[in-house]
Amino acid sequence: MTIHQKMMLTLFFGISLIPLQLNAEENQTSLNIPVAIELFTTGGIDADQHPNQYEKFAMDLVTQIDEADLEQLESLAEQGNVHSQTLMGLIYSLPNEEGEGRVLSNMVMVPSPKMQNYVENFQLPVTDLVERDPDKSKAYLEEAAAEKNTLAETLLAEAIMQTEGQRPDFEKSRDYFHRAALKQHLRAQIGLLQVSAILEEDVDPAIMRQIFSEITGQ
Repeated sequence: MTIHQKMMLTLFFGISLIPLQLNAEENQTSLNIPVAIELFTTGGIDADQHPNQYEKFAMDLVTQIDEADLEQLESLAEQGNVHSQTLMGLIYSLPNEEGEGRVLSNMVMVPSPKMQNYVENFQLPVTDLVERDPDKSKAYLEEAAAEKNTLAETLLAEAIMQTEGQRPDFEKSRDYFHRAALKQHLRAQIGLLQVSAILEEDVDPAIMRQIFSEITGQ
């Protein structure tokens, strides 16, 4: 990471470390978009080490960009920038009107207080910048998940679970959730518990220890 990126990270990281209540209006952070895009797309927030802050930052960013920003992100994604691919996958997954799309189920197995807080406050942000396109979203997310981007793995797992017209490939979805959950992405842990319940499969003991630690504070 360059000195410039470190300076931007210092500036923005405090913003990203807010309570994880995604996109309730009062919790959305107003961003300096050009700086935020540079920070995000250059890896200024580590998707593996800080997956929950990375997700929050991405959610705030995609709801504040304009058409010119979208063109920049699309160009970077075509050049193979994994963070831009993740953002493009995210934005094409968003609903165009309130109430559209799918949200996390309230069925959370063995929820920790942090998980319960996440689910209760989860709300998909709405965009009018693009028409929702699940197939295009999935294509971007597959590229980013191939590079092991944590948020992309989680979003792709959700997209697979939401496949319409045929039985979702729950096993494949579970694999992506598992990868991200091992990196302590809260949203992935919730998804993993849900899909594992559907498949009647046990959850990796390492992940269950993480969840137990959240429950007990130990």
